[in-house]
Amino acid sequence: MQIESAGYDAQCELLEVRFLCDGQVWQYTGVPEEVWYSFKGEAAPDMFFHKHIKGCFDEKRILFKKNN
Repeated sequence: MQIESAGYDAQCELLEVRFLCDGQVWQYTGVPEEVWYSFKGEAAPDMFFHKHIKGCFDEKRILFKKNN
């Protein structure tokens, strides 16, 4: 999945990611700040996300939107 946007709350160690293809928004908890900085500075953030974030932290879908 291609990432449209991402945001991070350092105090809560919460990463929020919106995906381009379907508009879904997922939250990942317990993400250290250094992982966020590595992710946002990455030339290939989608690859970094799938290797270092997805499946490595607790996740929860908070918005599901289908494209028509």
